Amino acid sequence: MLPVLAPVILVASAPATIPDCTPGATDGTTCAPPTVEPAPPVEPAPATRSDAPTKAKLNIGAALRGRYDLRFNDVDGAGQRRTSNHLSFDTLALTADYDSAKFFGAAQYRFYGASFLYGKNGGYEGYPGEVQFLMYAYAGAKLSKEDSVTVGVQPVPFDDRYWGSSILDDLGFVYGMEEVYNLGIKYKRQTSNLRAELGFFPGSGPAVMGISRDAARYSTNIARADSYVPNGSQNDERKMVIGNVQYALVNQPNTTLKATASAWVSSIYNFDTGKEGSKHLFAFSLTGSHGPWSAKALVARQDIDPRNPGRNDIITVGGFDASYNIAAKGTYAFGEIGRTINTGTLPFDVLVYANYGRFMKDAAGFKDSERFDLGAVWTAKDKGRIKVYSEFLVGRNDPYVGAGQFISGAAEGGDNKWKAAFMMIFGYYF
Repeated sequence: MLPVLAPVILVASAPATIPDCTPGATDGTTCAPPTVEPAPPVEPAPATRSDAPTKAKLNIGAALRGRYDLRFNDVDGAGQRRTSNHLSFDTLALTADYDSAKFFGAAQYRFYGASFLYGKNGGYEGYPGEVQFLMYAYAGAKLSKEDSVTVGVQPVPFDDRYWGSSILDDLGFVYGMEEVYNLGIKYKRQTSNLRAELGFFPGSGPAVMGISRDAARYSTNIARADSYVPNGSQNDERKMVIGNVQYALVNQPNTTLKATASAWVSSIYNFDTGKEGSKHLFAFSLTGSHGPWSAKALVARQDIDPRNPGRNDIITVGGFDASYNIAAKGTYAFGEIGRTINTGTLPFDVLVYANYGRFMKDAAGFKDSERFDLGAVWTAKDKGRIKVYSEFLVGRNDPYVGAGQFISGAAEGGDNKWKAAFMMIFGYYF
């Protein structure tokens, strides 16, 4: 797991009239980059732990980050293939955590802009804070040592909040399954071997500030499409009932194995037809560790009936100030293995990992989306204030890897070719 204020990945989106063609373009052409790269994991606030200290405590923090990108399958303004590299500002994040014997709360707000991903060729003016949003803001009460209730914009209880170690999360984030923050109320019971969570979420987290129609938010949510999205839908997810049960099959000091079953049922309102469709999402996972090793395997089934006036095999989602289409029905499989490395006298601790995810689409002719990720997290041993995240990504029909995949890669598919990229995020935590 990554700590609070783990470095975030920026997003570049296209203005409403510009099609998807040149992710990361910086050459001043009129073809803008509607590329979304989701933020990395943020660990649950210490306030939510049942063994939190009885003395009230408020922590205020911030993080300032930059990034380096090497894109092997980019294109220029004329559509010619090229390899591009960029060194740029990433983001500023502010956070607050509160904990006491009976109550807890946390909030985080993020500022984007002034980077190559939010460039003028994408419709932005290019100043810090041009895109910003609330990531989460919630308050809760501890009903007992094992039980709590939380209200506000918070992570939905679908499996674990983070499924892997990647700073981009995995393809589960692309499809709006992993690390989603919505507005609602959640009950949680946590014992040494059992976790049970159940929440009701009337709607998604709020969209705040950006140039998109409905996507200036952190997590991937069903949204109203921008005009550059072909066959874009105008939907909103409502009345979400989401929960999970996790049981520790093995719970030893050096070895753990946990099984988790999750369910997500909601209604999907279409603004064009005025009709309500539905969403059914189910998942099962095994998560384990042994000494320095960790692993996870997950399978999830998604069925969405959007009740669109046209096509019902795709639906538009949005986040990080851009929207794109995903397949409405399919099965997702994900696996990861990781290991912490003893670096001895070196000033950094290191976690290395490899994961693979594939979304297998039901619709005839749709091309599956895949991603392989090999990465490492470097954390300064001196208070952990400096962190460096490095990842080598290989994707096919993956909106976040390679040019020309963003708008339809997760839906019908892109060009069905493997594409590669390397990125490094470096940050200082106050």
